Amino acid sequence: MKPYLVFLVAAALFLLVAVLLGLQAKGAGPLPGDLEFSRAIQSVLPPGEAIRQFWVVVGEMLRYSPYLAVALALGLRKWDWAALLIVACLPIALFGETQLKPLFNRPRPTEELVTIIQAAKGLSFPSGAALNAMAVYGTTIYLSRLVGTSGGMIARIVTALSVTLLVLSGIGRVYVGAHWATDIFGGWLFSSAWLALLLAGHQWWLQQSEAANSEVE
Repeated sequence: MKPYLVFLVAAALFLLVAVLLGLQAKGAGPLPGDLEFSRAIQSVLPPGEAIRQFWVVVGEMLRYSPYLAVALALGLRKWDWAALLIVACLPIALFGETQLKPLFNRPRPTEELVTIIQAAKGLSFPSGAALNAMAVYGTTIYLSRLVGTSGGMIARIVTALSVTLLVLSGIGRVYVGAHWATDIFGGWLFSSAWLALLLAGHQWWLQQSEAANSEVE
């Protein structure tokens, strides 16, 4: 199967699973495993100033990562990379939370169930931080894999760092009591569906470019 078709199928599957999870979470409190995971994370990492500052740093890295990634792509003169990053991240940042959260109307965790270290306003599902994290780090991972063996160690470091920040950003939102784990998974799934659709288009464009270059040669 051609790569762009694989991404199209992946987009449909991600969206299906995200919607099914959203229907379970709609207007609901913790789903099976949510409460246990939140309490386990908060018991392993008890509240403290050092821990709080660590999650602040992780959050700030997520905030500035899209700008850094676009700047790096422009610096490398990878115009299609920069365009892909912008198209992946900007709609998620502008419309992801505002359009999706009202559909599911899920309340945030409460003090009766978990420790609220950082109060958050609004609705809970899907997590906006998870939506944005998957958009920027998922695109970065994809681009680092495009480099292949030519990028060597740098590509592997970028991939490992992106995966680490993606996971940490999700754990952090659960740790501070802003989200349930299923909010994080929902954000990753919805963002992955959008990202897979864009990557299908990018793979199709790469295929057409290669075909055109072959004809010229």
